[in-house]
Amino acid sequence: MVERWRDYKTYLYQRYGQRVYRIGLDGGFSCPNRSANRGGGCIYCDAKGSSAVYQRRDESRYNRSSAFVENIDLLGKPEPSLSLEERKRSLTAQILHGSHFLDTRYPDSAKSIYFQAFTSTYDDPEVLKQLYDHALQTGEYRELIVSTRPDCLEDPIVGLLASYRDRVDAVWVELGLQSGNDETLRWIGRGHSVSDYLDACEKLHAAGIEISTHVILGFPQESDTEILNTAKVIAQSHPEAIKIHNLHVVAGTRLYDRYIAGNLQVSDMAEHVRQTILLLRHIPSDIVIQRFLSDTPSHRLAAPRDFGDKNTFVTTLRDEMIRLGANQGDAL
Repeated sequence: MVERWRDYKTYLYQRYGQRVYRIGLDGGFSCPNRSANRGGGCIYCDAKGSSAVYQRRDESRYNRSSAFVENIDLLGKPEPSLSLEERKRSLTAQILHGSHFLDTRYPDSAKSIYFQAFTSTYDDPEVLKQLYDHALQTGEYRELIVSTRPDCLEDPIVGLLASYRDRVDAVWVELGLQSGNDETLRWIGRGHSVSDYLDACEKLHAAGIEISTHVILGFPQESDTEILNTAKVIAQSHPEAIKIHNLHVVAGTRLYDRYIAGNLQVSDMAEHVRQTILLLRHIPSDIVIQRFLSDTPSHRLAAPRDFGDKNTFVTTLRDEMIRLGANQGDAL
C-alpha cells in the first residue's frame, strides 16, 4: 500500500534492505530541566523520561490494558545517580534484555542503538564517549541514535557524534522541538527557544548528522495558526524525520496536577487526526514520519484513556486523508 505520508518502516527497508529495530536505552542521564537526581523536568515529563516500555522491568506486572494506577511503586520518583561503571553495567544488561526481546519478536532483523531516556548528551564529552563506545562494542548496529535537546549540543559533543559515522551506517539525533512557538515552549517549561532549535539543526546537518524532530500536537493554547507555525519551523530546518506526539497526561507530572485540578483538556482521536493532517500537508514530502502517537503505558496514562491504539489511529488517519485527497506536503 502506498501511504499518503513517507512511512518509516518502508524507508528503513528501502535504505537497508531489511527490517531494523531499535534497542532503547537509559544511559543514566539527567536533563538541564531537572536536578541531578532527576527531579523536576518539563511539564509533561515523568521520572522515566521516555524510557523504552520493555526496559521498565520494575513495572512488569502491568500490561498494555492495565487500568490507570496513580501511585504505583516508583511512579514519579527520581532514580538514584549511578557511577560511570554502574551505568556501563546497566547498559550491558539493557542491551542483552532488548536484544532478546527483539530477537524473539523480530528474528533476522537488524538493530540500532538508541539512547532514548532523558537528555542523552547531557554530560562531559569524555563520559559520553565511554558510554556510546560501550554500547556500540556489544554488537553490530546499523545506526546510533541519541535523544537530546537543542541546548545540549556544544561543538565538542557534535564532533563526538559525527565521529561515529565511520562505525555505523547513520548517526541520528532525536531533537525535541515540541512546538514552533516560543510562548508554548515557555508554558511547557522547556528552557530553550525555537531559535536554539534552528541553530542546533544547522550544526548537526553541517556535521553530517541526521535529525528526527519531536513535536507535540494538542497544546491547549495552540490553534491551527500555531500548528502551522510549527510546520514552518520544520520546513525551514528540514529534518530527515519527525515524530508526532499527542499531548497526553502522565501521572507524576506537573501536567497531571493541572489535569486533576480541572484546568486542562486533551484532544480526542478525531481532533488529533485533524491536526496531524494539517501538519503533514504543510511539511516537505521527503521527511520521514516515524511516529504519530505518544506511547505511554496505560497504567501511567491518566488521559486520554479512550484514544484507541496505534493501528486504529493510522487506519483512521489514512482513510481521512484518502477522503480529503490529502498527501504530505501538498499544501506547500
